[in-house]
Amino acid sequence: MSGEDEIPETTATPLRVGDKLRAAREAQGLTIEEIAGITRIPKRHLITIENGSYDGLPAPTYSAGFIKSWARRLGLDGQALSDQFRVEMGGVSVEPSQSLPYEPADPRRTPPAGLALLALLIAVVVGLGYLYWRGTAEQPRELAANATDQAAPAAPAAAQPVPAAPAQTTAPQPTAPVVISATQDVWIKVSDSGKTLFMNVLHPGEHFEVPADAVAPLMTTGRPGHTIVMVGQTPVASLGDPDHIAKDISLKPADLLARVAVPPPATQPPANAVTPVENSAGT
Repeated sequence: MSGEDEIPETTATPLRVGDKLRAAREAQGLTIEEIAGITRIPKRHLITIENGSYDGLPAPTYSAGFIKSWARRLGLDGQALSDQFRVEMGGVSVEPSQSLPYEPADPRRTPPAGLALLALLIAVVVGLGYLYWRGTAEQPRELAANATDQAAPAAPAAAQPVPAAPAQTTAPQPTAPVVISATQDVWIKVSDSGKTLFMNVLHPGEHFEVPADAVAPLMTTGRPGHTIVMVGQTPVASLGDPDHIAKDISLKPADLLARVAVPPPATQPPANAVTPVENSAGT
């Protein structure tokens, strides 16, 4: 067969950045809304990038930053995709005079550092105030319980004695409150039996306490390495790979305490377990 009759090789069209991001997002079972909450990138920009139509995006510098942040949250190479996006966006004309509505996630509208520090201080004050209020709210119950215990000796002699400290018969840890906090900005979603209890970005200094009446609470966190979960005063072990999203983590106190339990040591085989082998070898 001559060279002219050979079938020419075909080259596959490389995937665009939007196609790669969409495939990774769908493979991890995430929606556009969840990605917008995790990365704080406007939803309309995410949809535009996935569709491969770059009209209406900010300047290439800011848009490339969106790509890098988005890719890293999905476990992809953010720098490589950001460079590829710059090449793809090079042929798209972006009108510099185009007015964009103010959104907190737009880098050109980032609030001053002083305002962010003031917001953090306010959040810390509010958190401390809540803890103080909770402590004062528990005092009337403790006083009422102490008054009941003190009044028991004044009862008639024929009355049955009050059992001493009946509440100590059960371990207090499994019913301790579950509190979620963060060391950096982390997107958190907490749900219970299909009902969303909390879905927002948790900033350092803020916390969320799982309601005591929650039946089967579950948590999804975009950054497990910066998410802190406490059961009472007990910190919970690592929630998963720090660089990947952790989904459907049980927030039941018993399940969380099981993560910090020390596994029992491996059982060693009896010393005479090799005796049958030695006898058979001698035979």
